[in-house]
Amino acid sequence: MQTTRVILLRHGQCEGGDILRGQVDVCLSEQGKLQMQQAFSELLLTAAPKLTATQLVVLSSPLLRCAIPAKTFAESKQLALFIEPGFKELNFGDWDGQTFDALYQRHAQALDNYWANPWLTTPPNGESMQAFEQRIEQAWQDMLLQHRGKQIVVVSHGGVIRHLLSKALGATQCVGFYTSLKLPYAAKVCIDVLHHEQEQHLSVHWG
Repeated sequence: MQTTRVILLRHGQCEGGDILRGQVDVCLSEQGKLQMQQAFSELLLTAAPKLTATQLVVLSSPLLRCAIPAKTFAESKQLALFIEPGFKELNFGDWDGQTFDALYQRHAQALDNYWANPWLTTPPNGESMQAFEQRIEQAWQDMLLQHRGKQIVVVSHGGVIRHLLSKALGATQCVGFYTSLKLPYAAKVCIDVLHHEQEQHLSVHWG
């Protein structure tokens, strides 16, 4: 049997204020940059202090709030960096990039329906939850196939991390899971994957 450790790291605070931030491409704020610097420093001290560059790899969403800090970290430690489009945040379509105040003035009922059960409602011209989760699952399996047995730092988004946690905890399509689980900026959580023949056994390590 073999174990792969996946370290999920959410991006830091972003520019743009209080908006619905899906695939709208914004950079980190100065505070967000500091948050990521601190997160990477703690990661090296606690999660991977003795690993060589061949044992630790970095994957990132292509969106700037993830890709820029991931690239900076990988280059500083001479680590391999892989950009994975499958780990992008959900595409909220017409809602993407709008302030929450503006959205609730125009689409209050549709938003309430979406947060209540996103598997039954899709944002206008956006991505269904089913399609979102399917592309994450494909990216997850591709990642494990390519990097099995290593420690993998995945720099991604709140929605992506919530889905992977729901997968690890056996809480798929659980109404309220996405809205109830709070993930602060630069939050870190680990998922260990125990490989046994063709099976994967997942366990979550928080902190």
